[in-house]
Amino acid sequence: MKNVKTACLIAALAGLYGCGGGGGGGGSTSMNLETAQGIWDSSSYSGTDLGASTKAIRSVMLKDGNAWVFLLDNLITNNPTPIGLVKASVAVSGQSFSGTGKRYMLDTHTGSSVEVQGNVPAAQQLALKFGAAANPTTLATLTPLNRASTAATITGAWTFSSTTATGVGTTTATVTWNIDGAGTLSGGDTQGCTFQGQVLPRSEPAGVFNVTLTQTCAGTVSQYSGVALQNSASTSITFGLVATDQSTGTVVVANKVTPT
Repeated sequence: MKNVKTACLIAALAGLYGCGGGGGGGGSTSMNLETAQGIWDSSSYSGTDLGASTKAIRSVMLKDGNAWVFLLDNLITNNPTPIGLVKASVAVSGQSFSGTGKRYMLDTHTGSSVEVQGNVPAAQQLALKFGAAANPTTLATLTPLNRASTAATITGAWTFSSTTATGVGTTTATVTWNIDGAGTLSGGDTQGCTFQGQVLPRSEPAGVFNVTLTQTCAGTVSQYSGVALQNSASTSITFGLVATDQSTGTVVVANKVTPT
């Protein structure tokens, strides 16, 4: 999305492969993605396979097999800024899940291949490993984060700043998205771009919104889909968005406009 401050970059392949807790023998039962669904915050994080700037992650696991990972530049408790995004489609095998997807780093406009290994070792923990090779070394342990996802909490006007390179410098626009009680999104920015879409709570209690978005800038139409999460006070929304062709992805943090 060219007019978002954390500009899009060309994606690289990402994979999720099973780790630990194998599903063999002894009467063990397979997990399902409903076990892992919801929002998870890293309680511990070590390694550099997602870049030295990544210090923590927030993961969204959905029972339909879609997995989203927000890469953060600081610990959760230190009000981190998103610096990247991973989207993958996963399936369960035994006691772990696996799949493929793409990673989008928002600061360098370049990507790198990454593997992710995941399982649910306990009801209140999710284990993920990341790496560019067959033996990932970055390890995150995550704990569940409870969030509401109702139409009432997202109704209103939301705004953020967008800075893009022009070849001779940068230009900054203010973007405003209005979301009504039916979840319809509309809006524009100070550079003349317009937006239409939907932000709807998912049917299961995952604390996550589904998002579809069409952006029109100078006659160029771009389409995105993704997820959205609110903070506990419902004063900001974090959007993770990926283009229909999977070529670009971005993260937007929009703040609620307080009526004057």
